[in-house]
Amino acid sequence: MSNIFNNMLKNEESLIINPVALDYDYQPKLIPFRDNQQHHIATCIKPLFQNRNGKNILIIGKPGIGKTVCTKHVLRELEEQTEDIIPIYINCWKKDTPYKIVIEICEQIDYKWIQNRKTDELLKKVTEILNKKSSVIVMDEIDKLEDFSIVYSLLEDVYKKTIILITNEKEFITALDQRLKSRLIPDLIEFKPYNLKETEGILKQRIEYAFPKNVIQEEALKAITEKTFELGDIRTGLFLLKEAATLAEYESSKKVILKHANSAIEKLINFAINEKENFDDEKKGILELIKKNSGKTAMELYNIYKINNKEKTYRTFYRKVKSLADGKLINLREINRGVKGKSTIVEFGALKDLNEYP
Repeated sequence: MSNIFNNMLKNEESLIINPVALDYDYQPKLIPFRDNQQHHIATCIKPLFQNRNGKNILIIGKPGIGKTVCTKHVLRELEEQTEDIIPIYINCWKKDTPYKIVIEICEQIDYKWIQNRKTDELLKKVTEILNKKSSVIVMDEIDKLEDFSIVYSLLEDVYKKTIILITNEKEFITALDQRLKSRLIPDLIEFKPYNLKETEGILKQRIEYAFPKNVIQEEALKAITEKTFELGDIRTGLFLLKEAATLAEYESSKKVILKHANSAIEKLINFAINEKENFDDEKKGILELIKKNSGKTAMELYNIYKINNKEKTYRTFYRKVKSLADGKLINLREINRGVKGKSTIVEFGALKDLNEYP
């Protein structure tokens, strides 16, 4: 009698030889197509090597286009270059209060006497340790921070540093408290989405790290590349590569072919639809509002929204709008209105056909 496991690929025959290389946070030795941004970050850090204060940086750009990977790569090279500059990376999505951030810094600088100590006490001790050297402090997803007093404290109390703030929100800097903004005075580095050729290059690089040679059929890679470019998020491509390979393994196929890629893409689309169906009532209401008023500015939409939601702030409203844009259900487009400044146009529906791109 045949065993149901007989036809499956054995362990040593797995299509994915290095699954870690398909994780978005994986740090390849080379970060392609981001040389200018890395050089700009390094230039802002350079004064620390001369025992002077560095320049602060605000990094902006859509999700999944290399902001975090690129910055972490610079931190890694910095760590290999010198022990006189302390690199610190904090994800403010996970560490969203001053206390959580201070505890994270304590862990990264190996300061263990944290039991029953308040935020101010720990911050004072952290500052003393950091001021013995220079430091580069990265605060990723900075817009998720609940209380910005910790940023102000680091700017004021740490002597020789470069503070790098990373956000998906273009309007983040305008919403900052003026007192904080005047002390930050950051260099702005904007990450633009990858073009189709760059998208293919990045996926090919990850394929080299993750798969044996010639496992991904050319047609399959083309389909995955085009869908990744369409959605403008490298994380999509990594998911599709992993999912297509898994589907191939289920069939005991030794190659990832077009049908596996198409099945993975279909699964991605169904997942997005399910996510939409699982929205809470407030998000559904905002999405419906945008559908009825597509093309209006974010502020115009908020003015309509707050008629029935007086207690909600613009910041809370815009965060939900941004999450809809991240989910590819709407599109945000910035325009310059001359003396009135910049505005964000909100349009219902974000997914475009490839022939709509220049």
